[in-house]
Amino acid sequence: MRGLVRLSGVGMVFWLGVLASVGQMGREAGMRGGMAGPPEELPVPVLMGGLGDSEMAITTTIPQAQVWFTQGLNLLHDFWDYEAARAFEESVRLDPRCAMCYWGVYKAESFRGEESDRWAKTALDQAVRLGKGVSAPEKLYIKAAREEEQQRERKKRAEAKMGSKMGSKMVMKKAGGATLETMVHRDSSETKTLRKLVEMEPEDTQARIFLAESLMDGFNDYGTPKPGTVQGQAMLQGVLAAHPEDSAANHYWIHAMEPGVHPEYALRSAGRLGGLAPGSGHMVHMPGHIYYRTGDYERARVAFEASMRVDEAYMRMQRVGVAEDWNYVHNLMYLIADLVEAGRVEEATAVSAKLAGARGDAGPTLYRFSTRDGMTRLSALLPVALRSGDWTGATKLLEASVPDPALVNLVGLRTSLLEYTRGMAAVVAGDGGTAAKESAALEERMKTVPAEEASMPMGMAAASGKDVMAKPVHGVLAVAGMELRGSVLMAQGKTAEAQVVFDEAVTAERGLGYHEPPSLIRPVEETRGDALLRTGKDTEAKQAYAAALVERPNSGYALYGLAQADVAAKDAAGATAAYRALLKAWAGADAGLPQVQTAKAWMAGHGTAAGR
Repeated sequence: MRGLVRLSGVGMVFWLGVLASVGQMGREAGMRGGMAGPPEELPVPVLMGGLGDSEMAITTTIPQAQVWFTQGLNLLHDFWDYEAARAFEESVRLDPRCAMCYWGVYKAESFRGEESDRWAKTALDQAVRLGKGVSAPEKLYIKAAREEEQQRERKKRAEAKMGSKMGSKMVMKKAGGATLETMVHRDSSETKTLRKLVEMEPEDTQARIFLAESLMDGFNDYGTPKPGTVQGQAMLQGVLAAHPEDSAANHYWIHAMEPGVHPEYALRSAGRLGGLAPGSGHMVHMPGHIYYRTGDYERARVAFEASMRVDEAYMRMQRVGVAEDWNYVHNLMYLIADLVEAGRVEEATAVSAKLAGARGDAGPTLYRFSTRDGMTRLSALLPVALRSGDWTGATKLLEASVPDPALVNLVGLRTSLLEYTRGMAAVVAGDGGTAAKESAALEERMKTVPAEEASMPMGMAAASGKDVMAKPVHGVLAVAGMELRGSVLMAQGKTAEAQVVFDEAVTAERGLGYHEPPSLIRPVEETRGDALLRTGKDTEAKQAYAAALVERPNSGYALYGLAQADVAAKDAAGATAAYRALLKAWAGADAGLPQVQTAKAWMAGHGTAAGR
């Protein structure tokens, strides 16, 4: 069966058939939130369209089992684990002897993380037991899954013994600064099996996609792909050359390019993907990743808002909550980051209120590994204030927050952020004593480095707790501490020392790795530029703002800094060019922003029509 019906009009979920009434389905869905229980207790799914065009013929005598398997496969590629598990489980109900149907349940449940591990293993055992009578390619799919599970188990044991991090399938991890010359890719057992599968079935698009994903081993701190990622990228390029409209390949290509130095290479896929799978909130959302990275905040906004509508329609029609659709909270977080970067602060504030209302108290609504998300749990408006450099406003928001005392890491985040925002506010106000005091307190706190915690797939909180994870929090706060110390030293006239500290902060910022949206809300180079500008170092400030624009292309905040540096240096032509760029980049920004008003006043005062 060639995929599901591809729909026009992003935001529509088209029902091809209903196996249970919507009302009954909603009541069943309400029995349990998320996927904490066994897959056989999941509500009966509904056939949906607009999920993608992936297909894989499997051994089954029940045509409807193939239909549900196809839906599950597309949902698996859409990273929609809840609905994928429902679809695969329905194929199992229809054909309990279908080995690949159990393979699908395994893939969906293992995607979820530790809370669903036992269900994944049970499904995999069934796939292996029933796999004797399937085709040779299916045997290799099941063998690769078994080897994937064995590798996961080995990593868990190593993690427990050594405190090392596990990788995430949804976020490509950094390579610790190693260079390509010092890294050698070694195929895992799973990858070796998938290579055999591709050799056996060279035209099997699914085999090539799964092989490409198994090869991905991330990037180094400078955005250079590691050898396995290079191979995976090449394989995805081959798939796209043969099948440019393949929804899964376009999705994975975006993920394969966004952490690197050339996210623009995925612009073509970004332009396609939303239309290839308009019924999947995450697939509609994904183009925004590339548009954000390339500084096209308006197109990113359109993608993120469209994704929000798709998810809200899904939850409304199926009568389920955010626990069944992890993309919803993730998308709102990214939309807020994008809106603030584009100077649309009022809209970001409104979406922040929506984010606060979308919060649950467990599962996928708590991104425990994300410090940015921890900040929103203190105050939904905190990231907006921090990105705008509103240190006084951020301090007030933090002072008004009252986190649960049992969430010790969240409490610690609040305390440390208060030291940071109070210190930065004091630096701007010229209160050197207070700034130095807050800086010293934050530095002292950062001397205690927490142990590694077990990692988990992006967006999924472990069942064991609601607190934010200590290690990521420490990483972000350590950078903030360096920024504050560098700013204090700069204000004290210790320029050389300050520059060394800022250089360390930039290195530490890279070491945080790639996150979606960035873990550090405000680029270090922008803070450096502000510190240099306050002390009259205009040329050096321009260099810092230019570096910030590499991290956040077309950001009005850095463009404003460039203009301010040119004004201070009495470079009227340079200031005019920078203000013009600012007004172009922030064409949709809030008219009342001081940066916008200053830019327009400058352009008017220098006889230049704003926008020309």
